[in-house]
Amino acid sequence: MTGLLKVIHLLAAVLWIGGVFYAYVILRPSVGYLSGPDRVTLWDRVFTRFFRWVWVLIAALLISGYGMLFTAFGGFASAGYLHGMQLFGWLTIIAFVVLAFGPYRQLHAAVAAEDWPRAGEMIPRIRRLVHIILWLGLISIIIGGGGAYL
Repeated sequence: MTGLLKVIHLLAAVLWIGGVFYAYVILRPSVGYLSGPDRVTLWDRVFTRFFRWVWVLIAALLISGYGMLFTAFGGFASAGYLHGMQLFGWLTIIAFVVLAFGPYRQLHAAVAAEDWPRAGEMIPRIRRLVHIILWLGLISIIIGGGGAYL
């Protein structure tokens, strides 16, 4: 059972933070040639599709992570370095929730209303939060993957 939980946990982390890396490092610089309305519409569509998956991945991370914590480690007392992974994992989730219910929601409403200036104002705010999510997620992965060896 622990093996399955670990696979689910690893895949969920890789898919979420890998998707964030792709959006921030690859897609973001590649859409610069698009006009304002086309650019914000693209981002709205990308985020809408990706965020649906992120909610599923967060659930998978929490269920598998706490499942392993209690089956493989016997609870919090013997978790050691996993406390750090858990801290950065929760900070990543909190940053995502702020993004999803803050600037993304405003971007989505502005695109639906074709309020292009307002939609454009959300992009820098979203970019900053995505950058934070990327680093928090990477730190969590580093601690979780290497913590026992660092």
